[in-house]
Amino acid sequence: MFKQLKRQHVINQLIKLGIRNIEGQPLQDALYTTLLKTLALKRAAQQ
Repeated sequence: MFKQLKRQHVINQLIKLGIRNIEGQPLQDALYTTLLKTLALKRAAQQ
């Protein structure tokens, strides 16, 4: 259950940044590692 909460938190952060899908896939269907990598890249681009 904790893993699901972490995953949902990452998805919520991506949505706040305006990302709704990754490579044509909904965020809920993307791999967790892909979600983390996308979030890290987006944060780095903002700084």
